[in-house]
Amino acid sequence: MKSAVKNALNSLKGGAAVQTRPAVDFPAQDETVLSTQYTFRVSAPEKAESVDVSINQGSWLACRKAEGFWWYDCSGYDNGEHELIARTPGKNGRFLMSTPVEFTVKRPS
Repeated sequence: MKSAVKNALNSLKGGAAVQTRPAVDFPAQDETVLSTQYTFRVSAPEKAESVDVSINQGSWLACRKAEGFWWYDCSGYDNGEHELIARTPGKNGRFLMSTPVEFTVKRPS
């Protein structure tokens, strides 16, 4: 706890920057996806070396970087509720994780 408070105080004083977590931009929380294909968009710190996403707590999938964002093209997913989370490498071999985003897929029949 002391180190978290110290890091916050340092960042306010212009000291060491606190690492920023990635954030899932699209799909948005509780969004309904109606397409058979969808591209996830993730924002991450500018210095991020890589970003991965996981759908429904499955395997980590590498994203591609373009236009200042990280992208993952997805297709072939099932109808229903899904969860997406993103990660980027942090310090000491640990990962910085996004807040999970829940979305629903309703593909055309």
